[in-house]
Amino acid sequence: MITFDHVAKGMLVVDSDGHEIGKVSHVEPANEKIADFELAASASTQDPINLMLTAIFGVTPRVPKEMSARLFRSGFVKISGHGLWSGSRFASLDTVDHVDDRHIYLSRTAHQLDAL
Repeated sequence: MITFDHVAKGMLVVDSDGHEIGKVSHVEPANEKIADFELAASASTQDPINLMLTAIFGVTPRVPKEMSARLFRSGFVKISGHGLWSGSRFASLDTVDHVDDRHIYLSRTAHQLDAL
């Protein structure tokens, strides 16, 4: 059984078509307390300008609320793409097919991962 204990920052990520789509830049284990996180986020006192700047220039792109809740509940890896204009992708544990010493192999293509 694959767990996030097998995944480390810097590992190369390969999609189901065999294309290298980036490197793991963050590993977040499953969080059963997502409701507490959502409540804290909704009560944020951060002003709208800072929220907008974070959304535009921040490290983590905005994702729909349903997607973020699902990712936090299951745990996820953040995949930083190659190249100047490539963005980040997120893969939950159920999209990981197998792991070796240097690579994570996904059970989905990059396009399927983006569509989640």
